[in-house]
Amino acid sequence: MRKKKKFIVLFVLVISFHSFFLLKPDFAQQAAQKETTGIAQEEESQEKIISGPRNIKESTGIYVFVAWMWLVIFVLIYILMLKIKEVDRLFEIRFISEKKK
Repeated sequence: MRKKKKFIVLFVLVISFHSFFLLKPDFAQQAAQKETTGIAQEEESQEKIISGPRNIKESTGIYVFVAWMWLVIFVLIYILMLKIKEVDRLFEIRFISEKKK
């Protein structure tokens, strides 16, 4: 059972940090490239909008927000696990009566 929990935690960590370490910052732009011709290239060069953080402060803010969200998710899962253990313990000692009085 311990190996299964360790595997699940490792799997979640690998998935969550995949985008931070393995993907390049301009991955979305590379995936969405289109072949354009004459007039379309001129229009595109005039109004080119690049999505993403403008400076290091915004970039750091995004990473802090994502890390905070994952931390909150793990804390909530941990609290739910503790709640389930407590309910199982109460059920084993028959604290919760099956018959209504």
